[in-house]
Amino acid sequence: MCLGVPGCVFSVRGNVAVVDFWGTKKNVRLDNLAEPILAGDYIIDHQGYAVRKIDMDAVAETLGMYEIILSEAGCDPIATEVVAELEHAAEIDVEAEELVLA
Repeated sequence: MCLGVPGCVFSVRGNVAVVDFWGTKKNVRLDNLAEPILAGDYIIDHQGYAVRKIDMDAVAETLGMYEIILSEAGCDPIATEVVAELEHAAEIDVEAEELVLA
């Protein structure tokens, strides 16, 4: 099963955005989107690629729906996998930043 996760774009550089997913930031490729993405926009991420931009009038409803799904999921393997993917992506980003700083 595939699961897209909504997130808020923190910054954009070229075809890569830093996106915030409930406090976890990760890089997301924007290659698949035709419309420009700016900081403050919301996207749906799947496997590190933005698959669509969320209309601003649908952001609150979309985030609310995901909050309900994730909070009710408990030990749901899909929710666990999403959290693990986000945590792993954050670890990779931190390691990459440490290499640049070294």
